[in-house]
Amino acid sequence: MQGLGYALIIAGWIAAIAVGFLTYRKLKAHRNNKSVELTKDDIRGGLLLTAVAALAGIITNLGYALAGAWSIDVGHYFALLPGGALFYASVHLFVTTFYLRYWRRDLPEKQHKNVTWAMLGTIAMMIVSFLLAGEGMGPYLSYPLVQGFGIGSEGFKWLYPGYGIQGLQIHWYGVLIVGGAILAYKISDHEFYKKYGRHGILDTCFLVCFPAGIIGARIWYVVGNWNGDVGGITPFAERVANGEWWSIIAVWEGGLTILGGAVGGILGGMIYMLLARKYVDIRFPFDVVVPAILLAQAIGRFGNFFNHEVYGNLTMMSDWPLLPTWIKYNMAVAWSGGNPVFEPITKVVNGVTYTGNMYVPLFLIEALLNVAGYFIITRLIPVLWKKHRPMGANLGFYLIWYGTVRIIMEPLRDTDYNMGTNGMWSFWNSMVYIILGVIVLAAFFAIMMYREKKGLPVEYPKSAAILEAASSSANAQANPSDLDAPKPIGKKEEKQEAPSDLSKPKPIGKKKKTDSEEQ
Repeated sequence: MQGLGYALIIAGWIAAIAVGFLTYRKLKAHRNNKSVELTKDDIRGGLLLTAVAALAGIITNLGYALAGAWSIDVGHYFALLPGGALFYASVHLFVTTFYLRYWRRDLPEKQHKNVTWAMLGTIAMMIVSFLLAGEGMGPYLSYPLVQGFGIGSEGFKWLYPGYGIQGLQIHWYGVLIVGGAILAYKISDHEFYKKYGRHGILDTCFLVCFPAGIIGARIWYVVGNWNGDVGGITPFAERVANGEWWSIIAVWEGGLTILGGAVGGILGGMIYMLLARKYVDIRFPFDVVVPAILLAQAIGRFGNFFNHEVYGNLTMMSDWPLLPTWIKYNMAVAWSGGNPVFEPITKVVNGVTYTGNMYVPLFLIEALLNVAGYFIITRLIPVLWKKHRPMGANLGFYLIWYGTVRIIMEPLRDTDYNMGTNGMWSFWNSMVYIILGVIVLAAFFAIMMYREKKGLPVEYPKSAAILEAASSSANAQANPSDLDAPKPIGKKEEKQEAPSDLSKPKPIGKKKKTDSEEQ
């Protein structure tokens, strides 16, 4: 049966790849069609490919069960197979509707609206179906889950917490951090596109912010653990005294803090924008780039899940009935033969006794709070606070939100992951975040009130003519409410000379003197 299982897995993958290729061909044909309206044949063809994708999901998940020789019961089959079908189908529908929503903005209004609602529905369906399929296979997976892979003298090896090899190692932790950073960049790049009518303004800034964030994260970790770490790491002061000065930069041994990473990335980006993008009011990236960091942090926290680190205190699995099985089992205190150990384990911390067979999933709590924070800061607050809300306020809201999140998390944290000799390093730094956030809000509010009193424009770029021209271009080319607004495919456009320097876009039309320039 295992041979049949592997054959089904391969067949499912081939079917999924074929669906992807045919979908690409079909969308390309529609792009070249003079008629932009979706016909009944287009819709029927898309639904047929969705059905094939659903079949591929069933075949693939059934293959996993057979190849793994799972003693799976009927109930879990009802979660595994429909979950796989719905997940593969929803991914196909999401890709198709996403393309139509943002690359075919010239669709008839009714179809454009239907495509938008379909895209939003598929996002919800992807999440639900993923959780459903996960419940089907969760009890039968081998734990702890793989945290990456390595290629070395032993050949190709899957990596697990506490196990490594000599040679190249790729950890999901690093992949997730990079993926989160790319997502934050794409969201920010879109916001700049809506304002300035051009993608790529942040390209170099991203290349500066990412390493600056790594440097900040390492510095924060080294300073916090200079005199000791409850987790058992040798204090950096002692290592440097022994001549191991290189340990300060040994990031490959682990040791990065999100608090320091955020500060380093924000400072690096701010310095770059002030020096290389002088036409941008620095408060604008504070409003659109900084909140996106919360999404990057949410994704990066799943790296802790795969590494089985930075978790909370002991708790019982039975106390978390709504938590997905694969998360509970991977957060187990110990495993035996690929299965979690269910016997309760007792631990005394600062006179408090904790009993359980799993750790509190801090990564998930923080990830959900970060995602919620992003939408509250970027969507809810602008609705509730429309009048006299200063530019740059989102920087203050980010600092206050994330500082508060970390204060909430610290009491739940396992003491092995407390930083500093007294375990209060993260707490006091979180308080600093909150205080800085309040100061930032007050400062930007004062700036706004001053400019309003003096009758000055809201923004103060170094070149108001550049801003005015770029904004006019953005309004002519894009609908500001869209997530992405590339020019409609299939229409012939006038060739325009590309600017030689992204930092200095050419003014559109005749340059006019502005009030600020005359002054």
